Amino acid sequence: MNISVKNIYKTFNDVPVIQKLSFELKEGMVLGLLGPNGAGKTTTLRMILDILRPDEGEILFDQGRINKNLRRLIGYLPEERGLYQNYKVIDVLIYLGRLKNLSKRKSYVEAVRLLDRFQLIDSLESPVSHLSKGNQQLLQFLTTIIHRPQILIVDEPFVGLDPINQEMVRAEIRAMKANGKLILLSTHQLTEAEALCDYFVLIDHGQTVLKGTLKEIQKNFKQNMIFVESTDDLTHLREIQHIQKISVKNSRAILSINEKAPIREILQEIINSVNVTKIEINKPNLNDIFLQAVKGKHQV
Repeated sequence: MNISVKNIYKTFNDVPVIQKLSFELKEGMVLGLLGPNGAGKTTTLRMILDILRPDEGEILFDQGRINKNLRRLIGYLPEERGLYQNYKVIDVLIYLGRLKNLSKRKSYVEAVRLLDRFQLIDSLESPVSHLSKGNQQLLQFLTTIIHRPQILIVDEPFVGLDPINQEMVRAEIRAMKANGKLILLSTHQLTEAEALCDYFVLIDHGQTVLKGTLKEIQKNFKQNMIFVESTDDLTHLREIQHIQKISVKNSRAILSINEKAPIREILQEIINSVNVTKIEINKPNLNDIFLQAVKGKHQV
């Protein structure tokens, strides 16, 4: 099964929030939908799920529109979390399993399997309110996958999870990918996205900024990055010739230079300008590209 998002456009109160967005999600693929807060990520997910309708464009599931049967194949973890606090953990999972068309018996079996796998089996009979906030977040993820969905759509799945729970969720996403599931991950945690995703769509103010595999994005970015750490004010480095962009945060600066720029001369001028404690050249990672592409607030 494939999901095709074709030139979707959406406005709220005549203000465009998604503008001509297109991408395709295929079996065995993890697609990262990335962007700053307010970029339109959650709105895009809601249109894919038919919670919202695009004003223009279309979203197709194997050339057809979403229907009741397809919805049962989807596991959706929304950005807004919510569980029945007074219900027992096992009852919450059974209830959500039943909503996804599992029998009561099958829901119980799957619930026990997941609670055991994710180290929550000792809380099986406990009220949800007795779980820590992080374990409640983990339980919410389990309600998303209890019916073994063919399509997993998750909005900020790692928020509130401790490192152990984060790794268990990562492992589950990787296992689902290996089994040919379609996975759409919306996040602004770029380290997680880079570790998990095969393909990236970066949006800002509802518009596509970049899309492709990491290698494709790095190649198309056509810039090398110089990373500088110093005890001095690094904003002065913007005056150096051939530096196209500079982002400064605390004692660290990221300098973008054209691939054909004279690296040695630039490095020497940096060293002459500030007290350098660390300097290195590298291809930009996803976070570096993100900061430059959306002109983050630290850009000077």
